Amino acid sequence: MTFWPHRFRCFRQVCHAVLVWSLVGVAGMMVSADEPDAAVDNAANDQATNDQAAHDQPAVATTEQLIAEVRPSLVTIRVQGRDGDPLGIGTGFVIDGGGLIATNMHVIGEGRPFTVETSGGRKLPVLSIEASDSANDLAIVRVDVGKEHLSALTLSEAELPPQGKRVLAFGNPLGLQDSVVEGMVSAVREISGREMIQLAMPVQPGNSGGPVVDTQGNVLGIVNMKSAVDDNLGFAIPIDDLKPLREKTNPITMDRWVRLSGLDESEWEIVLGGSWQQRGGVISASGTGKGFGGRSLCLSTAAVGDPPYDISVWVRLDDESGAAGIAFHSDGGDRHYGFYPSNGKMRLTCFLGPSVYSWQVLSDVRSKHYLAEQWNHLRVRVEEGRMKCYVNEHLVVESTDTQLTKGRVGIVKFRDTKPEFRRFSVGPDLASPPLSTTVTDWIASLGKEDNHAGDVDQAYVDTLAASGDVVSRELRRRAVELDEEAKQMKHLASDVLRAPLLAQLGELFAKQPDAADHSASRLVRGALLISAIENPQVDVAAYEAKLDKMASEIAEGFTAEDDERQKRQILDQYLFRENGFHGGRAEYYHPANSFLDRVIDDREGLPITLAILYIDLGRRLGLHMEGIGLPGHFVVRQRMESGETELIDVFDGGTPLSDEAADELVRQFAGRAIAPSDLQSQSDLDILTRVLNNLIGIATRDQDLDAMLRRTDMFVTLHPDENRYRFMRAQLRAISGRTARAREDLDELLRREPNGINGLPIRELKASLQPDREDN
Repeated sequence: MTFWPHRFRCFRQVCHAVLVWSLVGVAGMMVSADEPDAAVDNAANDQATNDQAAHDQPAVATTEQLIAEVRPSLVTIRVQGRDGDPLGIGTGFVIDGGGLIATNMHVIGEGRPFTVETSGGRKLPVLSIEASDSANDLAIVRVDVGKEHLSALTLSEAELPPQGKRVLAFGNPLGLQDSVVEGMVSAVREISGREMIQLAMPVQPGNSGGPVVDTQGNVLGIVNMKSAVDDNLGFAIPIDDLKPLREKTNPITMDRWVRLSGLDESEWEIVLGGSWQQRGGVISASGTGKGFGGRSLCLSTAAVGDPPYDISVWVRLDDESGAAGIAFHSDGGDRHYGFYPSNGKMRLTCFLGPSVYSWQVLSDVRSKHYLAEQWNHLRVRVEEGRMKCYVNEHLVVESTDTQLTKGRVGIVKFRDTKPEFRRFSVGPDLASPPLSTTVTDWIASLGKEDNHAGDVDQAYVDTLAASGDVVSRELRRRAVELDEEAKQMKHLASDVLRAPLLAQLGELFAKQPDAADHSASRLVRGALLISAIENPQVDVAAYEAKLDKMASEIAEGFTAEDDERQKRQILDQYLFRENGFHGGRAEYYHPANSFLDRVIDDREGLPITLAILYIDLGRRLGLHMEGIGLPGHFVVRQRMESGETELIDVFDGGTPLSDEAADELVRQFAGRAIAPSDLQSQSDLDILTRVLNNLIGIATRDQDLDAMLRRTDMFVTLHPDENRYRFMRAQLRAISGRTARAREDLDELLRREPNGINGLPIRELKASLQPDREDN
C-alpha cells in the first residue's frame, strides 16, 4: 500500500480481506429425492386411511368461506433490528383466543423487539414468549387481548396430511399483508432429520409462520421456508410438532426477551408517561408523555438537601427542534422548573400546572456555547433565592424567581424528542474546573495566524486531556465557529477525549503484557476500554458494576456442595437460558457483535466477545476459565482442580465440546485436522488483539477510515513495537489531516531503522507531509 507524494490520489485496502465464515441455514437446504417410492407408498396408505374416514368429515367450505373464517385469526409480526430499524416481517396465527400466537422462531428472532398486529389493524401488546424451540424453529407468543378475545384456529388431529391434499397457506409474502395461496401437499419428506410437509405452491419471505389449512379450516402445518430449487415449492412444519411446545411452556417476559434494559426503579421514577430506558450509563427516552406538549419527567429518587447545590447532566437531542434537559423543584406531578435547549435556544421555564396556560417562560436565549447535535453539559446552581443555569460551563440564565422553592430533581423531555442523558448527578458543587489561561488562549487562537489543529503533537494532546472533557467541549464549540478548521478541530476533540482511555488501555499490559491473570478483571476492562475508545460515551465503570451484579446473582444459586462443573452449569443456566445470551447469527457481521458493551446490552455477540464475558464471570465466581483460539471459532476451556478440562462453545449456548466436535470445527474453518497448537491457552492480550484484528478487518471491508484509525491506534497502543501497524497508523493520520502525529510515527520508525523497514516507503510518505507553514 502506497500513497502518491504531495497528493493522496488513491487509497488501497489496508488489511487483508475479512475471513468469510460459512454459515449454513435452513433457507439453503436442498430438497431430498431419496427413496421416492417409499414416500409414495406411505402417502397412498395415508390417503386410504383418509378416504375411509371421509364420511365423518364436515362439508368442504368454499375458498371464499375458508378465507373469511381464517383471516381474523392471522397476525402480522414486525421485527426490529439492533438499532431499532425494521429488520423483517412474518406471520403468526391465533391458537388460543386468550392470547396465544404460533409462529416460527426465526420470525421473531432471538432477543429482538417485535410487534403483533391483527388483520383488522389491532395492535396487541406482547407480554411474553410463552415457549420457543430453536431446533424445530417454533415459537408461541402471548399477547394482551384485553376484553376482546381473538378467534383461534383449530389444530388438526391427524398425524400427517396425505399426498395430494388440497391446502391453503396464509401470510404476508414480501410484506404484502393478508395474502393467500392455494396448492396441495406434494409429499412428506425428511429434511435434516425432521419430517416436513412439502407444498406445491409459491412461498416467499413473509409467509414464514403462517398457517397451512385444509378445506375444513384445520391447521395442518406452519409455513417454514421456500425451496432453493423452485419458487413454486415450499415446506411447512407439521402442526404436531407444536403441540408438545404448547403443553410444556417456558415463558420469558418481553422485557427479558428484548435487548434494552429498563430504568432501575430504586433510582428513578417516571412521571407523565413516556418510554424511558437505560443501557449502561446512558438514559434514553422515546414516545410522547401524557403531559401537555408530550411532557414526560424521569425523577431521581435521591434526597435533595438544602441549597446551595448543583444539578448536572449531559444531554444530546436527536432533533434540535425538540427539547430535553433538567427538571428541579418538582412536586412529583405537573409543577417544576425546567432548564433545557429548545429550537437552538436555552430556556428556563416554570411549570405551574398541566396546561400551557400555567407555564411561564422565564428566559429564552440563544447561546454560542450550545453545540447543536452534540453532547452538551447542562448545570443548574440552586442558591437561596437564586438560580444560575449553565451550558458547557458558561452562564446563560440567571433568575430570582421563587414561585417554587423545593422539590425533587431529574430530567425532562417534550414532544417527540428522543434525547439521551448521561452522568446525571446532584451535589454541593459540580462545576468543572476552569481551563487555564494558557489553554483558553490557545483554543481562542486556533485557526488564526500559525495556530492550526492539525499541527498539534501527541505531547500537547496529553496536556489538554489532563484538563478533562471540558477541553474537548470547548474545542468542539470553536470548531463550529471556524469553517476552515472545523474538521481538524473535531478530530482533535475526539483524540483528546480518547487519549486518557488509550493510556488506560496501554497501562493494563505495560508491565506484564503476556501474563495470564485469572483473578482480576483485566480482560473485561480491556474489552470495555476498546468499546469506550470506539464510543467515548460508554461508561466503563457502569458496565463493570453490572458484571459485579450479574456475578452476585449467579453466586446466589451456589450451594456448599456444588463442585466447579456444577457452578459452571449454574452460570450457563443464568446466562444462556434465563437471560437469553446467544450467538449473533441473524446479524453476524454487525460491528456491535465485537463490542462488549453492546454484547452485554443486546445479549448477543461473536464467539470471542461472548467468551470474554463468560471468562470474566467465571473468574469472578472463582472458576478457572481460559480462552482457546480455534481457527475461525473462539471457545472457552474450564480447568478443574482435579486436572480435568472441558471445552465450551459459548456461541452455542454453553454447549460442551468433545474432542471430536472441536476437530470438526477446525476442519470446517481451516480445512485440516486439529493440532495441539490450536488448543493453547490465549493470554488476555492475545484475546484483545484478536478482537482488534476483527474490528480492523470490518472497518477495512466497510472502507471506514475513521474506524480504521481508531482501531489501529488501539493496536499500536497494545503493541508499540509492531512496525507495520505503526506505519499503517501514520498513513491513516496523514489522510485525516493529523500531519504532526503522522510525522511522529514516521520519525519513530526511522529512529528504529534509519534505512527503512522491510521496504515500507517511510521516507516517501514523510516527504509528502512537509508542512507549508512552520510547526508550533
